Amino acid sequence: MAVLVPATYANPTPQSSSFPHVISLVESPQGIRHWRILRHTLKIALPENSKAISQLIIEAPANIVLRENIDVSDQSGKKIDVKVSIQGKKATLEFAESVASGTTIIVEMNNVKKTAVTTGNKFYKISTIFAGTNAELPIGVAQLRVI
Repeated sequence: MAVLVPATYANPTPQSSSFPHVISLVESPQGIRHWRILRHTLKIALPENSKAISQLIIEAPANIVLRENIDVSDQSGKKIDVKVSIQGKKATLEFAESVASGTTIIVEMNNVKKTAVTTGNKFYKISTIFAGTNAELPIGVAQLRVI
C-alpha cells in the first residue's frame, strides 16, 4: 500500500483577502530526511487590499538552524533589498523599502541546517510588521512534513 502525502502545508492565520498570508513552503531537495543542508523556499502573498510591510519575521522549528544566506524576490524574480538578522531561531528580514500590496514575496532560505534526522511535522511561524507600525502580527504557519 502506498500513500501520497504532500511535503508542505501552509495555513494563513486570518482568512482575509486584505491580510498578508503564507502561500507555501518548499524544501529542496524534497522529502529527504537525512540531508543536513537544504534550501527552504517560502512564498507570502500581500493582497491588493493589504497594507505595505516593512519587516518579515520567520521563526524556525526546533531542529532547524537558519543562516543569514537569505534571498528575497518578488513574483517576477526581481530582487528585494533586505537586511537579514538572525537571533536564535528567529530571522528578521527588514526591507530597505516597504513591500507594497499586490506583491508575492519569495524568501529563499539557503543553507538551512538540520541538527538531527527529521521526521514528522515541523512548523515555521511567520509574522510581519506593517509599514509605519511597530507591532508584530502573526500571518500564518508553514508546515514542513518529512516522512
